[in-house]
Amino acid sequence: MEELQKQAPVPNRKMIIVGINLLVLVAYTIYFRTAAYQELIILGEAVFIGLQVMLCLILAIFVYRKEFLLSAGLVLLIGFSSCWVVFANTH
Repeated sequence: MEELQKQAPVPNRKMIIVGINLLVLVAYTIYFRTAAYQELIILGEAVFIGLQVMLCLILAIFVYRKEFLLSAGLVLLIGFSSCWVVFANTH
C-alpha cells in the first residue's frame, strides 16, 4: 500500500497561480473582443496585459517566485499575441 502512494506523483498546487493568471487573461481578452468600443480594443488590452505582468513581477519578488515569473512570461507572450489577433480582426 505504501509503495503505491510513493509512486503516485503529487501535483504542484502552486501551479494553480499560473492557471488563474491565464484565466484572468482569457476573461479580459473576451471582454475586449466582444464588449469594448472598437477604437479602444488594442489600447485597453495592452494596458491590462501590462498591469497584469507588472503585478506578477512584483508578487514574484515576495512570494512564489517561479510561479509568478512563469505567469508573467506566459501572460506577456500569450497576451500580446492575442492582443495582436484581436486588433487584426477588427481592422
